Amino acid sequence: MSDTKLFKDFEKSSAIDWKNQIIKELKDKPFENLISKTPEGISIQPFYHKDTAEYSKMNIQNPLQKMNEALPPRYWANQAKVVVNSEKEANQSALEALNGGAEGIIFVIDKADINLKTLLNDIQPEYCMISFESSEPYYSLISQYLNFISAHDIDSHKISGFYHCDIIECRDAGIIGINDHDFESIAELIRHADEYPDFKPLCISSNLFHNSGANITHESGLLLSKAVEFFDKLTDLKLGLNQILKSTVFSVAVGSHFFFEIAKLKALKFNLLKIAEAYDSKTNPDDLFIHCNTSIRTKSALDFNVNLLRNTNEAMAAVLGGCNSLWVQPHDEAAGKPASKTFKRIALNVSNILKEESHLDKVVDPTKGSYYIENTINEISTSAWKIFTEFEDDGSYNHHYENGNVHQMIDTDAGKAEQNLWARKDLMIGANTYQLIGEKISAYLDTEESGKSLEAKRLTATIEHMRYRVEKLVEEKGEKARPMAQIILLGTDPISKAKSDFAYSFLGIAGIGISSEEFRDRLDENNKLDENAAITVLCYAETPENLEEYIAKHKGILLIAGQEPNEEELQKAGLYGCINRKVDTKRFLDRLLKDLGIELI
Repeated sequence: MSDTKLFKDFEKSSAIDWKNQIIKELKDKPFENLISKTPEGISIQPFYHKDTAEYSKMNIQNPLQKMNEALPPRYWANQAKVVVNSEKEANQSALEALNGGAEGIIFVIDKADINLKTLLNDIQPEYCMISFESSEPYYSLISQYLNFISAHDIDSHKISGFYHCDIIECRDAGIIGINDHDFESIAELIRHADEYPDFKPLCISSNLFHNSGANITHESGLLLSKAVEFFDKLTDLKLGLNQILKSTVFSVAVGSHFFFEIAKLKALKFNLLKIAEAYDSKTNPDDLFIHCNTSIRTKSALDFNVNLLRNTNEAMAAVLGGCNSLWVQPHDEAAGKPASKTFKRIALNVSNILKEESHLDKVVDPTKGSYYIENTINEISTSAWKIFTEFEDDGSYNHHYENGNVHQMIDTDAGKAEQNLWARKDLMIGANTYQLIGEKISAYLDTEESGKSLEAKRLTATIEHMRYRVEKLVEEKGEKARPMAQIILLGTDPISKAKSDFAYSFLGIAGIGISSEEFRDRLDENNKLDENAAITVLCYAETPENLEEYIAKHKGILLIAGQEPNEEELQKAGLYGCINRKVDTKRFLDRLLKDLGIELI
């Protein structure tokens, strides 16, 4: 290797040098204008530098594969879910998934009485991860499974998997009530599983927080608070924290904010180690087992194939964040249908492609040394810890749930996210931008929340409801019943074109199609209008002199893309309204559809 030092002729630049140069380039504008804030209150700096890399110790290395020296250093189990309606059919589905690239099966059950012999026929648990999931606890089934393993003389140290049922989450979702007996059953199961070091009978999940709308810091802080609720109950039952942590799967939903989701998983490990230290427990980071699920909240029934891209982004964030296990939801499930065989295979292959083509299993941790990610880990960790300690100072997680504080916190986050979606501050393809007008969607008439339980809900659900109003009409009366708009651009300048693009997306939220887009030199009331369009949208850079006269003579609904200072006067002349980013989009479109004769469903 050459001894040439490629950078010896270049002077080193400090963070202060960079900042001074930026300030110089900004001239009279303040440097602080370049710092942005996320909805979680996290500051995004315009640059990150080695001088500010004091948070590198927080970037805990991803788990290293120690099973086989011949395998790549980074390993995560690629999971497939199989719903158990019939043990024989579930067994066939599991074998098919394992032969198709799955490294683990999560059997989704709704009863404790399962024929394990039929379910696990020809499956070798010592060579794949076998897990179970249920919406309410079936402790006896997990005990039966461990007894089944023992009865078949399978080496207990070769068994891996988990039981995905967080009883507090089940309570929070309004499914069950819980009492001290539930924790006693968990403690008994943990003791039973002592001989199976890689089977995790306790699940602590943040999935419901995430999918109900909590932002990243609140989701992380609530998970810490709930974890301590479990730890306190179980240590009171004479279990040591090391024993508890080695028996726990932390289940986390991963959303679409790529770098933040990576940092969220890293921050979770860092904070869990701090909690372990408070219990006088010296826990190894590799004892923390994290199972990741792709988000329900970020998916949409609108142009649902885009969900595949979202799944891939989320799966990659989970892997880079250090997950031990990963399940990718088939992307057609968000369209209101049972997952098809094809889409199940696609979901399974997301993880395979990240391994075999992106080679993410060849490098243990690509995030090490990323100043931006390490700074974000610190921001999320600090914010989550603050929420956690505030909850602990004022009572347990259970206390705050019963008082409604958890529900209020998540509702506030969800409301802000929904406002940003309607205002198009956050864009989701198919929902509020680049809509696929004319696609068929199912009805999503969600039941009202009780106010006491949390509910997983897609962010785009309210937009889907609005779109369904139009699509139901079209389904009943034909495509000619779809409301259409004509766009008129007064000039070919970039501003007019940008306003036209905005009108496409704005009206597309409600399923309103664009029948034509025309360029005209001037605004002339004698110009023929598109007879198929119930709506006309004007787009221009400079207000035409005869605008008010044109509005007075125009027949039908007339919109202006952009802002007019005298909008109220123009409305008196006959203008329906101006559409722009400051408009209450949902209210405006609700009124527009009603005036077009399309009622609420």
